[in-house]
Amino acid sequence: MKKSLFLYITFLLAIGNLNSQVNTNKIVCQVLDKTSNKPIVYATVMLKDIYRGTHADYNGKFEIPSKYRSKEIIKISSIGYRTKEIKLSKLKTTGLNIIYLTVSNSSLDEIVITTSKKKKRLLAKQIVRKAIKNISENYPNQPHSYIGYYRDYQQPVGNSYQKSIKSEKPIEYINVNEGILESFDNGFKTDKLKNKKNQTLLYNLTSNNNFIQDSSLTVPYDNKSKKYSESVYITPLGGNELNLLDLTNAIRNHNKMSFSFTNIFDKDFLVNHFFKVKEITYLDDTPLYKIYFYSLKDKTSYEYAAYGHIYISKGDFAIHKLNYNLYYQKKKNPQYAVTIEYREKRNKMYLNYISFNNFFEATNGNYFKVDKTIYNSKNNVFKISFNRQINADYIEPVSRNFKIYYKGMKLKIAGINLSKNNTRTVELYIDQKSAQKIDFDKEKENPNYANYFTFEIKNLKDIDGFKINLRPSIKLNQYRELFVQEVFENKNLPQDMNFVDKNSPLSKTIITNKNFKDSYWINSPLKKSKN
Repeated sequence: MKKSLFLYITFLLAIGNLNSQVNTNKIVCQVLDKTSNKPIVYATVMLKDIYRGTHADYNGKFEIPSKYRSKEIIKISSIGYRTKEIKLSKLKTTGLNIIYLTVSNSSLDEIVITTSKKKKRLLAKQIVRKAIKNISENYPNQPHSYIGYYRDYQQPVGNSYQKSIKSEKPIEYINVNEGILESFDNGFKTDKLKNKKNQTLLYNLTSNNNFIQDSSLTVPYDNKSKKYSESVYITPLGGNELNLLDLTNAIRNHNKMSFSFTNIFDKDFLVNHFFKVKEITYLDDTPLYKIYFYSLKDKTSYEYAAYGHIYISKGDFAIHKLNYNLYYQKKKNPQYAVTIEYREKRNKMYLNYISFNNFFEATNGNYFKVDKTIYNSKNNVFKISFNRQINADYIEPVSRNFKIYYKGMKLKIAGINLSKNNTRTVELYIDQKSAQKIDFDKEKENPNYANYFTFEIKNLKDIDGFKINLRPSIKLNQYRELFVQEVFENKNLPQDMNFVDKNSPLSKTIITNKNFKDSYWINSPLKKSKN
């Protein structure tokens, strides 16, 4: 019996015509693994004295406002690495600062649990079971909030999009939207989506025009031809981008349905997967079990395979991080991936960041097609203009490649010319009898006149070899992410504010104006450089 794969994706509108705010007064850094020289993705960067900060992006890069340079120390950390502290005054204000982190000591040392009789090895599944059981103790049940940097964007898989727009350079980011928000959480014992005390204020939202904005890729999922994800069941659940993140946060949403195959985290995660302790790693001085897991075939069927890691502290069994990747029929790229990280603050675990991406395919609107048609009744000629230059070698034979219909009647084409002044335009001449069928003098005042004509064009190619009306299939990953910059313990929901409507896209939200003066900042994805 085929298993159903649940992935809730909301129907969203594009965020359009918003001005991107670029702040050049920032210190730019990149965090790299000292041994491999690879970026440390989503490393946490905190201003030590005020316990506020940001996160490195997918390329390990981040920015800090220059106003903190004179007196602040940044603390850079990531699970599995030794935390590093650096005075901002020692970093240069122009160019890229490279910061290296070294791997922390990790080993598969003795993992034991003490009983009244003797010590015995604690199995991976037992560790995960204790971690799930301890969620109510390790995570906040009191009202709190966090201010964070939100972004959503798309990344092409392979070079299909690059080819479709004829770009000489690889395309890294598309449709980047970003902002600052504050999420109010009434505690883990409440429903994050339905409880009226769980709300969000939006302080800023922009479209980053430093990257390509392509509205043809932000259309709703039709699950068929325009926009779809193979084998993934996508439902119009409603809501907005933040609802999606809340749903995919299996830790916060531990007693509700999230995504396959964590399903209801409290009861399904354990039975749907096999677990193995890979090593003991560290976050500062906190030892963490790094547990590898994969999905069981009898639970998830042979069509899917899920892999990931869960990091659990050795002392109180708090879940620090969960990474989940779902593949379809052993494909190279995951159908979707979720990474959730929590950080400890005064013995409670608060959200640090969540990143969710899903793979999809779409037919791109940037293809070789007719731009406009004009009929010259005096010369019985149709001028057909295209959006790209025409390859003249594919014009003939005219009778096969070009057909024109008027009210369903086929018009006879007497000849064709490629315009000398415009290589995007062809001139199609109609014979006299066909011109009489058109009866232009009678119909020219009719507002529906243009709708009487149908043009059927095939086999024609542009100068780059793209065939007419062939919509290329574009493969992309859609990312939605939230990076917490500051946590506020014991903070209640304010009254009479313009909260985000959970049933509408963020672009429809009324912005709550606050002048943070770089207290919280947008950490835009930075383009790769040669530095």
